Amino acid sequence: MKDFIELIINNAKNYPYRIAVIDRDRKISYADFLFLVNSISKRLKPKTKVVIDLEQGLEAYALIVAILKIGGTYCPLNPAAPRERKKQIITEFSPDLIIVSSEEKTLEFIPIKAITIARLLENTNGPDVNVSYNGEDIIYIIYTSGSTGVPKGVRICRKALNKFLEWSIPTYGATGDDVWGQFSFLSFDLSIVDIFTCLCSGATLYAMNEIQAKTYRPDRLIENIKITIWHSVPSVVEFMIKNEKSRSCDFSSLKLMSFCGEPLKKHHVEFLLEKNNSLRIFNTYGPTEGTLFCTWQELNAANYHDYYHFSMSIGKAIPGWNLKLNSVEEFEEKEIIIYGDYIGKGYLGNISDTKFKKIDVAGKLVESFETGDLVNELNGNLYFSCRKDNQVKLKGYRVELDEIDFRITEFLKLTSVTIVNNEMLYSFIETENIINYSDLRSHLKTVLEEYKIPHGFYSVEEIPRSQNQKVDINALKSRLNEQKVKTP
Repeated sequence: MKDFIELIINNAKNYPYRIAVIDRDRKISYADFLFLVNSISKRLKPKTKVVIDLEQGLEAYALIVAILKIGGTYCPLNPAAPRERKKQIITEFSPDLIIVSSEEKTLEFIPIKAITIARLLENTNGPDVNVSYNGEDIIYIIYTSGSTGVPKGVRICRKALNKFLEWSIPTYGATGDDVWGQFSFLSFDLSIVDIFTCLCSGATLYAMNEIQAKTYRPDRLIENIKITIWHSVPSVVEFMIKNEKSRSCDFSSLKLMSFCGEPLKKHHVEFLLEKNNSLRIFNTYGPTEGTLFCTWQELNAANYHDYYHFSMSIGKAIPGWNLKLNSVEEFEEKEIIIYGDYIGKGYLGNISDTKFKKIDVAGKLVESFETGDLVNELNGNLYFSCRKDNQVKLKGYRVELDEIDFRITEFLKLTSVTIVNNEMLYSFIETENIINYSDLRSHLKTVLEEYKIPHGFYSVEEIPRSQNQKVDINALKSRLNEQKVKTP
């Protein structure tokens, strides 16, 4: 397959007037988008290393493509991240440039290296930059969430993205008639799936960079913009379900919704199919270290019942990625090992990369990554269970928190998140209504062993989530420890 830069250039030549990006009230054609990319690339030296501290949007997309066009490497920051975390990443990445949104932000970083995107675009005169591409070159570094306390920069090479696009472009099947909703922050690698699968397919990329609209009414964006392809974490569906109570939105424009980053639940799928019975739904799985995602399962109204066990199946490996299931002492589940030529090239800096190792496959040593994710295999399908490094073992028993949440949700039809604190279980239930906890506890005793019944239940108006809409477990623990809610 052609390199992703060549695919975007070809789309600009073949469909110059087709809309490439919609950013708020701005629409830009493929020809004008490529002109912007080329203009930026003239300001960059070959192989430039750039930190990007921008929201998703037209200039950010063009900047990313320009950096990769001149053979450079980019490292995106979360604009909402604490300053110290940003500085830690910048120090480790050691960029040639830091691109920010305002002059005020340049003062937060190294002044000599920091420049606003507006200033970068002031003078774009200069010769075109021509470089040859090497598939082994590192094109981006994405930092993991740092749940262990140490954020880690994952190094991804050019051939891995090209291999992923070889699969994603025909599988998603985006065309010039499609509007692809780009929901995730640039610091979350789902954004890379969005940007390059969409622009390499010749579809229109819609930037969702208004936080209020993204967080509270993503369903209205689907209705108003007539989005046809949606890609996000499953938690966003919870907002849609909640918003449905006040105002129903039209999902008839949607053709495909794709999810990654968290378990996709049955009630998510059923809600979406009730809104649009012809909808195709992709459930995908893959850690940052594996390059974007590496498994997928297509779901629809006719088959989703066949791929359900507490949550929806994560499917099978996509071409180029391989899975191996390793037994783990004391656990019935098995750990996913990803191996092949397209996984990450380890971590940046001096962080231990013992999870990256060579393994023997049919007499050949290949690169692998131990994910720490445990799965169940049923009827040839894989189902995510939990993290190996965050196992819950209480009073000698192993407890699966997802099973507890499943039983609570099944009974109450409400979102539940169960955590462990001081060797006890606590469940947070998202609702503004009063819950009869006595009835809930009685029900749970009929479907769960006694040691799995939570010590306490808490009603919260909204489950706290990170900037990427994943459940914020630490915030829940803080609420518990600070006694911000009363024990029923």
